[in-house]
Amino acid sequence: MKNMNVHLSKDLISKYGIKNFPVRKGDMVRIVRGDAEKDEKLNIVGKEGKVIKIMTDKGKVVVENINIAKSDGKMKPRKLDPSALVLTKIVLEDKKRKERLTKLASLRNKVVEEEPEPEPEQAVKEAAEEKKEEKVPEITDGGKEAEEGEEDKDE
Repeated sequence: MKNMNVHLSKDLISKYGIKNFPVRKGDMVRIVRGDAEKDEKLNIVGKEGKVIKIMTDKGKVVVENINIAKSDGKMKPRKLDPSALVLTKIVLEDKKRKERLTKLASLRNKVVEEEPEPEPEQAVKEAAEEKKEEKVPEITDGGKEAEEGEEDKDE
């Protein structure tokens, strides 16, 4: 099957100048339509989630935390049609995908800006590592020698 294109959110349309783009694992999507009978109970319309699986043979997309109850009570992932989704965040880790988006945006006189790496997350990780190091008590050889010396005095 062809690439499964998904409409972009209004923010992404204004940023890139395109209205649809192929969906990929890792992209963030919002559900905008659904089957009224099934989804009325589930209330999935309006929810956002991360794409966890693309089923190109069936033309369906599986979104994280969007499940449906089976007759035995177990939950299974709900397969959604790409036409019911809107892309809210595009993952541009793949070089070819980024080049394609840049090319399409340049045709519409838009510039794709590099998103800087989020530094606050690195700072949080470093702070967490420092806390782990502080919690580990340091054992010095001086303390052991002092205990041995005290034992000798008692004898």
